Amino acid sequence: MKNLYNLDDWNDTSYLRLGEILLEAGKINLIHLSMVLDVQKFQKLPVGEILVSMKIISEQDLKQALFVQETIQKRCNNA
Repeated sequence: MKNLYNLDDWNDTSYLRLGEILLEAGKINLIHLSMVLDVQKFQKLPVGEILVSMKIISEQDLKQALFVQETIQKRCNNA
């Protein structure tokens, strides 16, 4: 399991979607992700927003996961 708050844990990671990052960090499980993706089909909201509104993750966890995602993307673009 990777630590959402330690960027060194993500050095060997290529592009990931937000749900994948949260899964890797142990903040959500596959049931949560499946549920959120089903909700997203009808509500057309971002996955992170749905997870926070359902109180599955905190706003802080969402911000950190988005930061990790952005950092991974920048690293991949510079490679």
